[in-house]
Amino acid sequence: MFRTSTPVTDHAFHDRAAELRQLASRVTQLRAGAPRWLAVLGVRRVGKTSMLLELVRRNRHADVRFVVLDSFEEQPLGFAIFRRLALRTVDAFFSRELGVSLEELASRPDEYRVTLAEARAFPGLDRALRADLLSLCVAPPDKHLAELALGLSERLAVATKQFCVVAWDEFQELAKLPAARGGVLGLARALWQRQRRTTYIICGSERGMLRDLVTNERSPFFQHFDFMELGPMQPADARLLLQKSAPPGRAIPPAIAQQAVEVLGGNPFYLQLFGEILTAGEPPYDAGLVRQVYSELLFTRTGRLSLYFAREHDRLVGNAATLAATLEALADGPLRTMEVARRTGASSGAVVRYLERLGDAVARGEDERWALVDPVFAMWLRWRRPGGAVVPMTVIGDEAELEIARKLATLGFELVYQSRASRGAFDLLGIRAGIQVGLQVKRSALPVRFSKSAWARLHSDARRLGWRWLVAVVTPSSEVHFFDPGPGPAPGARPVTRAGKPGRTRAAAGVTLVERDALDNVLEWLEA
Repeated sequence: MFRTSTPVTDHAFHDRAAELRQLASRVTQLRAGAPRWLAVLGVRRVGKTSMLLELVRRNRHADVRFVVLDSFEEQPLGFAIFRRLALRTVDAFFSRELGVSLEELASRPDEYRVTLAEARAFPGLDRALRADLLSLCVAPPDKHLAELALGLSERLAVATKQFCVVAWDEFQELAKLPAARGGVLGLARALWQRQRRTTYIICGSERGMLRDLVTNERSPFFQHFDFMELGPMQPADARLLLQKSAPPGRAIPPAIAQQAVEVLGGNPFYLQLFGEILTAGEPPYDAGLVRQVYSELLFTRTGRLSLYFAREHDRLVGNAATLAATLEALADGPLRTMEVARRTGASSGAVVRYLERLGDAVARGEDERWALVDPVFAMWLRWRRPGGAVVPMTVIGDEAELEIARKLATLGFELVYQSRASRGAFDLLGIRAGIQVGLQVKRSALPVRFSKSAWARLHSDARRLGWRWLVAVVTPSSEVHFFDPGPGPAPGARPVTRAGKPGRTRAAAGVTLVERDALDNVLEWLEA
């Protein structure tokens, strides 16, 4: 099954074999008495949390406890995050034996204390440690609580003769705490570097900030962490994710999985969204349905991936039109600083500042050109522009649909792919100012002929769907012509000849469209 709202583990987890081996080696080194810390850098939703949870699942050592925490679990972030860290640490050491989550009991302090005291190891702990554990529920969220939480895993590991792995996602967020300057981070370093039974794996999606946190000479964590970059999945593994995660009876054909990886890349979150939407319908999955999935996912304002990118865009630029313009410039591909300046109308010095403010969304290559890190985000930015209706056709359409899209984009149309069940006999749905127009696409030289039954079906489907409709003909020389079908026959009526009517020659045998009768002005037709 595809899972897009929660981390994946066990059979739902794919790839990352090399990364998991590196993480497992940290557990081995810890048990050997030589702990080494690791910083994992990766964009949002690339699978960091899933990988950490899979590490826990695959490393079931009787003498190792795991604490997995995400800074975003406390919003807005404050010192209460350290209470959560401390309680989760207590859970790691005692909850399996007690059969209850002490973190969940923390809202009922008396019950928490009674339950904790039942742990076999609790009476053997020193008096200070017992007092600290019993006070966790009511301790004020301040720097003293932070000090207690940051050292608790080591104190419990020593007292119980075990080891502990603390995996902290979005760790860089701690730098934003008011007391972090010379406070929390320095305190963490001072406590952690003396520990021998605890190791630390920190993760972050703000890669520049996390990298600076562990490489800057002024940082408390300078040279204390090794690095791991967690990027998109490899194409072969990404295809397997789609094919192996499909629900029973709804297998995704290899060709569709291959196309999805080519369009969406190897980000597992994007692929999970695609698979979830596709397999919500019954197979077989024809080309029209697959195109509809891309439209619903990415190329509509309410698509789940589209909404995700909209939030990311707002996070990056806020109300700064200059930052938005810089993103727009880079959406077309890598550019040098001066090229971005020309496109945005800003000075090169200002562009340098804009690029710095965009942070990890952009990267500078060896050729000194700047580019957006996520090509799917770049594609979404191109689609949002005026005339961006052409973008989906460049990705998932054929040549004829691309030519039609280019023509209609200049007229302000948005084009949408729909499944055969929801579009009837039409290939595309064009929308302008709320008016829906079904498009029957023909790739042929003129004249184009329709049988009586095919023409009647187009009229029938248009009535059923409540659409106006056009025939769009793309000739071998890539010329695009639009034809007005005129009013359809009443249900059950026999076709009649309508000689001289612009756009059609109709007879009992069918309808023929000729070049001289193509529409000169689609917008005039639309508004008539």
